[in-house]
Amino acid sequence: MVKLEERSHTRFSGIWRGLLAHIAYYISWPHTLVSILHKIRGVKIHNVRNVRILANVVIDTLYPELVEMEEYSSLSRGVVILAHWVTTDYLKEKIGGPHFGKVTIKKGVSIGVNVIILPGVTIGEGSIVGAGAVVTRDIPPYSIAVGNPARVIKTIDEFVESMKKNEQIQE
Repeated sequence: MVKLEERSHTRFSGIWRGLLAHIAYYISWPHTLVSILHKIRGVKIHNVRNVRILANVVIDTLYPELVEMEEYSSLSRGVVILAHWVTTDYLKEKIGGPHFGKVTIKKGVSIGVNVIILPGVTIGEGSIVGAGAVVTRDIPPYSIAVGNPARVIKTIDEFVESMKKNEQIQE
């Protein structure tokens, strides 16, 4: 997990970030505006014009700066990205906390509806995460991952080959 350096945010900046997150949650079009709002909040978005974030997406409300999205990535409705988690006071004695982890979404990734991404995860370039998956570990590049917890079921190349065999993709 990432060690978080001292943040220089004031109470006002926290309120401002929260307001921007709330606005971005309800806006679905244009997707560039949603990306800009998240970038202003602190999410590291490489190119706001080439990142698609749909409505009802939650990107860590307290530590958006720990989330990075590369170009041509897309987040469908209902996606939740967490970059930290906090335990109860009772468990804090046993496991410590809070815990932080950078989340990286590489170039060309497609995240399906209602996916949950937990702290410390990297989703590899060109990967697809299926609807409703819970991503607890890194996903390798050019893979398709589904389920709870998310697991790789095939590579993009294997998927294309199976689609060709079923005549759903023409050469």
